[in-house]
Amino acid sequence: MRAVFGDFVLDTEGRELRRGGKPVRLAPKAFQLLQLLFEARPKPISQDDLYDRLWPDTFVEKTNLHNLIYQVREALSDDDQSIIRTVYGFGFAFAGAVEERPPATWWQLVIAGREIDLHDGENIVGRERGVTVPIEARSISRHHARITVSSDRITLEDLGSKNGTTVDGRRVHSVTDLHDGDRIVFGSVPATLRAVRPAPSTETFA
Repeated sequence: MRAVFGDFVLDTEGRELRRGGKPVRLAPKAFQLLQLLFEARPKPISQDDLYDRLWPDTFVEKTNLHNLIYQVREALSDDDQSIIRTVYGFGFAFAGAVEERPPATWWQLVIAGREIDLHDGENIVGRERGVTVPIEARSISRHHARITVSSDRITLEDLGSKNGTTVDGRRVHSVTDLHDGDRIVFGSVPATLRAVRPAPSTETFA
């Protein structure tokens, strides 16, 4: 499940916060704080409980929690504290209006039998460590191509790679729309794009 509030999408399983399809940088401890408050919503969590969960068996300065709260609010542009609410004399609560929903469709690249999930926004394909789609092959550039996923479109762009990118045998020279089942070749490495749709719920018959 992904939670949508305002311009943000929170993926607690993937440990990612996104805004407008782009990842929002948040330190691991700050993300943990956001996740704790989100999962407890609308109930507040006391400061003592937050300290115990964030820094178990460790003594830290009392300012540490407030610094994390500041980081989370800054990442959420929460100047008016309408998302992260201070419960004076007690602790903090997640107060944003949330819509939880599974994606109607998500996308995968299948490379040599390996299924790689693509996320909303930019997905870099290449040999560089930390890219969304890592491919260890001599024909692959460090940043070879970019796949961009939005709510109504998925596109591919070659990033000036040495050995190029093709879609169904056609060389990619500009931003190109992709479709379910497209055969993509990055350098000499073939891949297949696949749309994954949730299975329909089981009906119960009397």
